[in-house]
Amino acid sequence: MNRILFMRRRHEVVEKRSLHLMGAGEELEPLEYTITPELNQQYLYAEEDFNPRYIEEGEGGKPWVHPGVLLNMSNWTRSPSYYLNPDWGSIHTSDETQFINPASLGKKLRVTFKITELIEKRGRPWQTMDILTTDEDGKEILRRKGIGTFVWSEPK
Repeated sequence: MNRILFMRRRHEVVEKRSLHLMGAGEELEPLEYTITPELNQQYLYAEEDFNPRYIEEGEGGKPWVHPGVLLNMSNWTRSPSYYLNPDWGSIHTSDETQFINPASLGKKLRVTFKITELIEKRGRPWQTMDILTTDEDGKEILRRKGIGTFVWSEPK
């Protein structure tokens, strides 16, 4: 149950601890990404949302990244260091989200993940995680407080 995974990434060995073993104050590796116009457009077509602010120009002259893309990309499973031991699963139980500023297409975004609370309830570990998305200029885009628990099956 306390297994640690070691992975190779670009000629270095990286330690991955199962998320259920991490405690308050620990952080997952940040995710950095850029939303291209093509990816945003694919999302818009899937959602059937053709608001001009996402296609032509929002405030500041550039089209905005659709908020659904920001939510999808800020899920804690997107962290490059996200890992769960085999036979473990995570359940996203609730979320509080604040959209602070729109994100412009083509800007590099960074998502940080910090565990702020760990409790045991009904025999399961529960975690609260603060998630923050900022752009390349340091402007806050999205703030989330996610709460989740874990389930597991006994090895056979």
